[in-house]
Amino acid sequence: MGLGTGAAQTAYAWGGNGHAIVADIAEARLTPAAARQVADLLALEGHRTMDQVASWPDTIGHIPPDKGGAPETLPWHYVDIDVDAPAYAAADCPDRNCVVERLPELARVLGDARAPRARRLVALKWVVHLVGDIHQPLHAAERDHDKGGNMVKVSYFGETRNGHLNLHSLWDEAILEHETGLTTGPHYTIDLARARQEADILNARITPGQAAAWAPQGLPGSLDPTVTAWANESHALARDVTYADLPKTGNALGDAYDQAAWPVIQIRLEQAGVRLADVLNAALPG
Repeated sequence: MGLGTGAAQTAYAWGGNGHAIVADIAEARLTPAAARQVADLLALEGHRTMDQVASWPDTIGHIPPDKGGAPETLPWHYVDIDVDAPAYAAADCPDRNCVVERLPELARVLGDARAPRARRLVALKWVVHLVGDIHQPLHAAERDHDKGGNMVKVSYFGETRNGHLNLHSLWDEAILEHETGLTTGPHYTIDLARARQEADILNARITPGQAAAWAPQGLPGSLDPTVTAWANESHALARDVTYADLPKTGNALGDAYDQAAWPVIQIRLEQAGVRLADVLNAALPG
């Protein structure tokens, strides 16, 4: 995605609603042991559900250090793989500072029962968030250094959001909001109850066979290559749908693009929720 501290665009992967939906799907699939430990960690800050903290990593990334933020974590949310490249390569993650490397590291911290609980809570919030991030196609691809589509201005059913709508934010929020009626309020506030309703709809669509295919038994035991595989899935979708279905001339998007993109967004949210539950169940076995 290439969002550095000097970038004008600060789009958030999936937006608050998408991240909440991923967290809600996962929460419904936790084992009793994992659910108990997640609840214990969340209670350290007075929270009860993972959707309440799912977007916290985005928030701290855009706050200056002297105000308690951590802008140095912005590269953790994505990995820039050229859309024409065959797949992820180590060179795409300079200094191991991208989602492909950070997500497994943070999952290990979460699963370390000897680590301070406050540190494990931070890791939990990051794991919840980054599993969502890596399933957004434009968090694993870019074309012509367009910062994961942030530099590609678009209109969507005639909407431009005062010139701020771009390909990345379209996939983060605009398509999801158009299809579900979910909205984002001032300061990126969302209606968690409404997001949970949409999560329930998506979760109910997931068949046992799909869940087993998306998160086969033993998957978290080899989380590093698994996370790479998730990034490669997103990269392939960015190549085959996100960029491939753009009009040949102009970037006015409507029904045709929506019909290609919305099914992808739905299944990536579902996959992220199932896989997040699998990671948490493995990290917090009892």
